[in-house]
Amino acid sequence: MRSFLVDTPLPKSRFKKVYLISKKINVLAMLFLSLSVLSESMTEHAINHESINRTYLKYIPADLDFKNEVDLFIGIHGYTGTATGFEKQTTGGFNDAADKYKFLAIYPQGLYFNSVEDDPSSFVSSWNDLAGSKTQTPNGEICAIDADIYPQYPNCSGGGRCAWASCSDDLGFIKKIIDRAKEDHKIRDIYLLGMSNGGMMAQALACKYPSIFKGVVNVVGMQQKDLSCIPKEPVNFIIYGSVKDTVVPPINIRASDGYFYEPMEDTFNAWSKQFECKTFKKSDFNLYDDFEKNIASGCKSDVQVISLLNKDAGHFWPGIDRNVGFCYSPPQSNLDYSECNFSIANEWGNDFLINLLFDLKN
Repeated sequence: MRSFLVDTPLPKSRFKKVYLISKKINVLAMLFLSLSVLSESMTEHAINHESINRTYLKYIPADLDFKNEVDLFIGIHGYTGTATGFEKQTTGGFNDAADKYKFLAIYPQGLYFNSVEDDPSSFVSSWNDLAGSKTQTPNGEICAIDADIYPQYPNCSGGGRCAWASCSDDLGFIKKIIDRAKEDHKIRDIYLLGMSNGGMMAQALACKYPSIFKGVVNVVGMQQKDLSCIPKEPVNFIIYGSVKDTVVPPINIRASDGYFYEPMEDTFNAWSKQFECKTFKKSDFNLYDDFEKNIASGCKSDVQVISLLNKDAGHFWPGIDRNVGFCYSPPQSNLDYSECNFSIANEWGNDFLINLLFDLKN
């Protein structure tokens, strides 16, 4: 067939129109190609755990060299969050950090359900950090008499009125993900980061499997009062809180919903004591926000315990100014939940945390 564009001269106005249409098609083709590359580089995987198909996302940067050992970063979403919501919104694009620092990234998905059928706004997901799934503590309950009561998982029983988290074996689930990653790739060091309930879960994993991780970061995830865990063996640990956080407060014990949380200072002191740390240093600095930093060093196995108190922020990931990530998007399987219709760029927060972890490594 003869090409109209090649063989037939066009008036300038018509040529301009055809050129613009052609240009638009090329742009759309490039966009489609980039989305295809993105979906191929981040893929969804399933693991059978407790007779349930549990899922996680894995992101492999395009130029990651698997001929040599690579670092693995695991990012854990918060309450009512999702794996894609954590990557795209909560952290402001953690895959960009994977590209920059050339590491393998994995994002597990917590067990979920809708407390009201066919109502996306009733979506619930969480992690069992062995604290939020209970009501009783050695000194009372994890919530006040007038606390908000949250939907409980249909398969959970015996947690009591304050219980709000999953009762499944999430520790075992994430351990399985790590074991599979080590089977599939040459893994050098493993780092763990979590936000809110995900931060609580990161702390619980550090307590359960301290020898696995090179470093663990708990972001705005103080565990329930009197149930905050302490590992038997030393592990590098960073706990991050924000003064204006009323959801999981780092200083005030009672949250705005009537639940009680362990003060960040108490966790820092307990871990430092357990690891027999000898040197303590306190400093203030500014990195977009004002911070107070405490470092315990000279500890067993040469680990460090660090607390970071953001004096300006609320219940947010570092570098993000709002509590987001309550949505999902491809390649994650369809959920009865809202779709992530925007992305957020993180100017400094991910770099800040990753460099802190790499400093511990050195």
